[in-house]
Amino acid sequence: MAPKKGALVLITIIDRENYHDNAELLDRIYCFRHRLFVETMRWEACRKPDGREKDQFDGPDCIHVAGLDDGEIVSYSRLLPTTRPHLQSHVYPQLLQGATAPSGPRVFEWTRCGAAPWRRASATAKDPLAGRQFVAVAELTGVLGIEGYLIQAHPIMITHLATLGWDTEPLALPMLYDGHPLVAFYARWTPATADTTRAVFGIEGTAYDVKRGFGPERREDGRPVLRAS
Repeated sequence: MAPKKGALVLITIIDRENYHDNAELLDRIYCFRHRLFVETMRWEACRKPDGREKDQFDGPDCIHVAGLDDGEIVSYSRLLPTTRPHLQSHVYPQLLQGATAPSGPRVFEWTRCGAAPWRRASATAKDPLAGRQFVAVAELTGVLGIEGYLIQAHPIMITHLATLGWDTEPLALPMLYDGHPLVAFYARWTPATADTTRAVFGIEGTAYDVKRGFGPERREDGRPVLRAS
């Protein structure tokens, strides 16, 4: 069933601070990822007997960005720190073809990004669920002071993210991986990224409406804390 016009999608953040308090939501996230990436997109290498798409990088150091509509997970992204093992360094190093990828405390890897296609009203119209997920990541990036993301995806995503206001840069030439074209690239955040993404998807205001922890609570560096209750 397609989302109702104007339906409220809650963007919920799980990070190191609340990782151990959200076992039930994390379990639903892994089930959502399996349904989306394995059952729908046919990532057979990630198929699991228990129906949960989870790998060695799903620990307390990653950031989960989940969009929920009336409790149902409808969109998702995972952000991995490049100061620790991540996909580019430990799964897809060959995609760089000898090149060096950016890394450091302000560079993350953006993985497992997607929105529920079974909730789309049209296969051709812009997907508001995907739009809110892209806006959420853009806003979160600015709040946390992240400079940009390593991404491994179909080459078309370089142009797509550039359209959404990211400064994209290929790190190597595209190559075939398991029969599919894949390219490693860097997406650099700019102060205009979130506003550009909102304009493209026709979204007004902020994508965030978390239960608590957004705004009043702040880190020592003054940045607001965004996370699930």
